[in-house]
Amino acid sequence: MRFMTDPASTTRSAAVGRDPELGFPPPGDVLRRLRTQRGMSLRQVAAECGLSVSFLAALERGETDIALERLGRLAKVFGHDVGSFLGFSQGRAAPSVFPFHEQEAIERAPGVNYRVLRAPELGYQVVQGDFAPHSALGEDLRHEGTDLIIVTHGTLVARYNGVDHTLHAGDCIRWSGGYRHTFRNDTGEPARMVALLFNSLY
Repeated sequence: MRFMTDPASTTRSAAVGRDPELGFPPPGDVLRRLRTQRGMSLRQVAAECGLSVSFLAALERGETDIALERLGRLAKVFGHDVGSFLGFSQGRAAPSVFPFHEQEAIERAPGVNYRVLRAPELGYQVVQGDFAPHSALGEDLRHEGTDLIIVTHGTLVARYNGVDHTLHAGDCIRWSGGYRHTFRNDTGEPARMVALLFNSLY
């Protein structure tokens, strides 16, 4: 007696039963993670890499495999090469350049201007804050995550949980974002800080 084998079932079993000793994660798992972090739909990814929505959906479900050339096109959508997409390096093969004029500008308060650099795939944001003389945020902030702030120019007062901390150029401070905090420039000179936010705020 012959038993008919479902080709789709065979492909699915081969993909799901991937040998962990191969040393790389299932490409579909990586695709789902990066796509979710970027807030992209399968249709958007498909439009950028030229692969079909049905194929990418099957890849995410572990029902099919992907050829190297197709993997390269898919990785490029997320700014990776094949190696960094699969985790074989700490980052992309080429550096990421974020021109100043392409960073989002936000006027946080009179005389206080932010430039925001988002890196959702890495889980943090970088904010550059420029404070004109005698300017202040004018509000207390509270949010999830941790902040790491360094003053790169001038002098800023960082008020955290009701206590003032005067920071000069080169000084660094770290805190939990869950307590009230704000910034002000009490001097007659401009000041600048750079903040690494381990939570998406802007």
